Amino acid sequence: MKKQNGRLGFTLVEMLVVVLIIGVLSSVAIPNYTRSIEKSRATEAMNMVKALNDAVYAYAAERNACPPSFSKLLVEVPGNKTSDTVVTGKYFKYMLNAATNAPIPGTTCGGVVAERIDGDIYRIWNPYSTAGGKRTLACNGDTARAQNICKSMGLATNERP
Repeated sequence: MKKQNGRLGFTLVEMLVVVLIIGVLSSVAIPNYTRSIEKSRATEAMNMVKALNDAVYAYAAERNACPPSFSKLLVEVPGNKTSDTVVTGKYFKYMLNAATNAPIPGTTCGGVVAERIDGDIYRIWNPYSTAGGKRTLACNGDTARAQNICKSMGLATNERP
């Protein structure tokens, strides 16, 4: 800080250093922030997939048939109904009986798949595999960035739903 004409002020170099420091800090913070936002969105989709698959199982156990539409389930799916078996939410599209390679145990019904709408497309579903005795979710993506999102959640797989 320089005193000139009886007034204190910053030099151009000092101002540039401050701008440089802010730029470096933001280049580190912004990717972490966006990654955590995407993980929270994916967590919401994972919870919805689990709830919907439980509702499909309940429907199948009661009626001995797979539900023909989301409206038959006891779970409300937030979003716009694109068709009987597809509901589009703010960030994900939920598809009923779409996980044909991963039927819900005890039924012939395919599980629900959540597919990211905007940005890097990735899918979340329950393959009903066991890891340590627990049912686990799976995730795969179409791009390297989408695969990294799946890896950051510990759900990455090369399988398809």
